[in-house]
Amino acid sequence: MKKIAASIRAGVPVSALAKAHGVTRPTIYRALRAFHEKEAVADAGTAAVFFTVDRDSLGAFDAFTGRLGLRSRADAFRRVCRMPAGFLEPDPDLAAALRAVAGELSAIGRNVNQLVATKNYEVRRGQQLKLTRPQQQLLSDLLEHLDGVSIAIREIEGKRASNTMRRFVSGMTEAGDEPG
Repeated sequence: MKKIAASIRAGVPVSALAKAHGVTRPTIYRALRAFHEKEAVADAGTAAVFFTVDRDSLGAFDAFTGRLGLRSRADAFRRVCRMPAGFLEPDPDLAAALRAVAGELSAIGRNVNQLVATKNYEVRRGQQLKLTRPQQQLLSDLLEHLDGVSIAIREIEGKRASNTMRRFVSGMTEAGDEPG
């Protein structure tokens, strides 16, 4: 297309270009218009974005952005694209909480492994597989601790979802809507 545009700038008639490429004059004009539109977009430092989405998802997006008071779907999509680069980066507090949970799960796993190793040793020595009262208590405590970790994980997930939504809404409502 660049060659055709250059040929026209050099004074080659459109009819001659159409004949040389085996197309009609309107086809050359349409191609030139599309070429110049793409150049204008590139010169402006912007790019058109096209994608498809099902009607239900689009309806949900429109309803959400309507509740935010956004004027148009295009404005909403521009705002999504302008979200801060770190929007999807993990929250440092969340990462620390997850490391703490991982440490607790690791400790529970070590205790279970020790209990199982003891029982395996006893079975190999011909003893009957039976938990002593202290071992039963340890297992009960570990299960209770595991329930506590499970609750902590659900709380972390709830906070993460709330914080992510809050950051998303903030990014959507603070971004300007002028095209650019």
